[in-house]
Amino acid sequence: MRKMIILVATALVAVTLVGAPAQAKPKRGTPEKYVPKAGPAFNNPYGSQDAVRRLIMQVNKTVDSVPRGGKIRISAWNVRSAAITNSLIRAHQRKVSVQVVMDRANWNPNNPNRDAARLAAALKVGNKARSKTQKSFLRRCIGSCRGKHGIPHSKFFLFNKVKVKKGKGKDAVVKTVPFVTMFGSYNATELGATIQWNDLFTIKNDEPRYKAFLDVFQEMTQDKPIKNAYVGYDDGVIFNGFYPYVGKNVPVADPIMDALNQVSCKGATTNASGTTRIRIAQTSMYGDRGLALARKIAQLQRQGCNIRLVYAMFGGEVLRIMRAAKVPLTHLAYDADEDGLYDRYVHMKTMAISGNFGGDPAAKITFNGSANWTSVALASDEVVGTVRKKWVTNRYMQWIDYMFTHRPTIWGPEHPGNNGQSPTGRVVPGSFGPLDTYAARVAATDQYDDLVKARAKKRGVDPYALIKEEN
Repeated sequence: MRKMIILVATALVAVTLVGAPAQAKPKRGTPEKYVPKAGPAFNNPYGSQDAVRRLIMQVNKTVDSVPRGGKIRISAWNVRSAAITNSLIRAHQRKVSVQVVMDRANWNPNNPNRDAARLAAALKVGNKARSKTQKSFLRRCIGSCRGKHGIPHSKFFLFNKVKVKKGKGKDAVVKTVPFVTMFGSYNATELGATIQWNDLFTIKNDEPRYKAFLDVFQEMTQDKPIKNAYVGYDDGVIFNGFYPYVGKNVPVADPIMDALNQVSCKGATTNASGTTRIRIAQTSMYGDRGLALARKIAQLQRQGCNIRLVYAMFGGEVLRIMRAAKVPLTHLAYDADEDGLYDRYVHMKTMAISGNFGGDPAAKITFNGSANWTSVALASDEVVGTVRKKWVTNRYMQWIDYMFTHRPTIWGPEHPGNNGQSPTGRVVPGSFGPLDTYAARVAATDQYDDLVKARAKKRGVDPYALIKEEN
């Protein structure tokens, strides 16, 4: 995963230059007065400009709303965005403490990163005159920051206070919102907006949770293994866990398997059919862990659960197991420039469950965060969430349903799509036309994937290389 593939690096630079705004000299202008709504937000790389840049704008506007003397802490697998770099430099220039941790694999002599380099240099300016708690920096971990193996894959943004304007005109009042925490699948990159489907979950005015994130961040800055790395914070409604998933605090062998084991497919009171619904959007699932989870999902499908799964990079045997059980699958990955690399894909790592879960027939629960369903994730720095809120689960289920049924029409007829015929997210007989059977949809998916693989073979590249590099 860490090998640099020159062709991939070239593709990354090309896509970044196309999607990124010009790297103009940052201005010292007046900060924004903004704080995002609590709960989940999603971007859509095939939506309007606002929909494409929803998450990157959310991050930047929040950064621009942190007042002088405030603190910003960011953990990201990668930092590769002129817009985010500019907003963080603006913050540092107005005496905000900006601290960032990322993976060294994404900025080193073999993998130049001008955004990270420019940010690191700018954050050093004036640092000597600052107190220890107000210093700014960008640090890089070699492998997992808090573990012996894996990668630094957490994605979270912390703001100790932001200014927000309430009201309009003479009635407008500027207030301070403290302890804003965002986490999810979104990295601090342009590609996270322009080629990926991502989510970002916001929690405000929650000091204990903010401090739990901050404690983990401070450990990450040291780049040293922690004996009992797995820790968590739970207020009874929203749980956050921090990997590596090792140490005395680990409650079960696999947290996702534990969740799936608590599902009963019948007896749900959340819908008229009495069937438990499971919606999954997951980038990666392979290896021994992926196989075990695939078998469990297949079992739940056979037991009558209503499942929809959107994916980007699953192992061949993982797909075979789930297809044998006819698990409804949408491969949301596309080779837009026809060069043999999937360069548009779902990057979320979410499971939403509505129905009979843990003995509660009316459960609504969502599992989100930065972790892929692989063994590597358990060894890596990750942040995960468990949200027990009805409206949150409904939002995630609606969004995953939309992705499942709405492949972009621009992808064309050669890529099997469910769009257009099912705008409500419900698949009805005949809605697929010639792809009305499960076998036909599988065959059409394989036909397109074989086309991408043939392009990749011709160029000598891995069709999933970009997904692996920007995971």
